[in-house]
Amino acid sequence: MSDPSIRKTQARAMERERARKQTGRRDTITRVLPFGIAAAVVLFIGIVVFLASNQATPGAVGARLQVDREQIDLGNRIFDQPVSATFTVKNVGDGTLKLDVPQVATLLEGC
Repeated sequence: MSDPSIRKTQARAMERERARKQTGRRDTITRVLPFGIAAAVVLFIGIVVFLASNQATPGAVGARLQVDREQIDLGNRIFDQPVSATFTVKNVGDGTLKLDVPQVATLLEGC
């Protein structure tokens, strides 16, 4: 036969142990949380600095094409007859200029 006072004492001890564990968890979270937040802030700042340093600087132009004239006047020509024109293309930028397959010019009526 068990004594009711022993059961109450055991129940109180178990309750105190449970409260102590909860307090311990709270204390652990309270101690660790500021370090976690600080690490997240440092990581965020690092990402922002990395992305900002990889963007092109405002003064950098890259490759820039310059043509010696804006218009070519070939005069009156018969339609469907080939014509040719010469102009100079120059890279005035800092980057490498890459020219791909030449495009065919389209003639619009009245131009």
